[in-house]
Formats: sequence, structure tokens, C-alpha cells
Amino acid sequence: MAYQDEFGYKTTIENDHWRDEEFQWSRILSAGDPAKGMVLLYLQKACTAFHEFEPAFKQGALKDGQLDFFRRRLTTRIGHVLTTMKNNGLDNISGAAELARIVHRVESANTLGELAELTEEVHAANHTISDSLEGR
Repeated sequence: MAYQDEFGYKTTIENDHWRDEEFQWSRILSAGDPAKGMVLLYLQKACTAFHEFEPAFKQGALKDGQLDFFRRRLTTRIGHVLTTMKNNGLDNISGAAELARIVHRVESANTLGELAELTEEVHAANHTISDSLEGR
């Protein structure tokens, strides 16, 4: 079954949360503001990195010796968001300060578990920033 938003975008996602989130992305991208679109793109890449990292960690697929690699990788993902926001005058919108605090926690994490624990915080910041990008 396909679901459609007011811009004509169709999705097959049935979960209300994910469907509403995907529709929000389509609205932000359809608005035609390249800076907001790129922030959204980098934000989704960062959130995805955490959402892929967390279950891999929980399943025991990662080794403790990989901490530095994942700290750098996750920091880089969030860094792209923050730099793009700053470069385009979007660094004062709701959620930006929280994302900056999260990047400091990523950089100072002492275990892979500490990194995994940040996933929901990144996801929450994602929602706050996305709402701000949309002008809510």
C-alpha cells in the first residue's frame, strides 16, 4: 500500500513514526533551500551511522580495539552537519547546541558502549533539527 503526502510523494512505509519522518524530509527537500537540504542530508547520514553502529555493537560484532575508528567516524558524521549548519547560518536553530554537545561526548567516549548509548540522543536531536529546518 502506498501513502502520499501533500507534495505528491509516495512511500510504502507503514510505521507512522517513520512515514511521518520521511514525509517531513520530502517537504524540507521540496522547499528548494539547498542549505537546509544539505543539513538534512548530512543529518540523516549521521543518524544512520549511529543506527547501524548500535545494533552491531549490541550483537557483539565490534571489537574494543575499534573505539578510535568509530569515535573518528561518528565525530566526522556529526561534524559535517555542524559545519554545514555554521557555513549557512543555521548553527543557532533548535537542536544545534545539543548536537554539538553530543559530538563532544562522542570524542570523549571511553567505550563502544558509551558510543552506542548516544544513538537515541542523536535521533532526538535529528527530530529537533528537522522540525527547525521545516520551520515548525
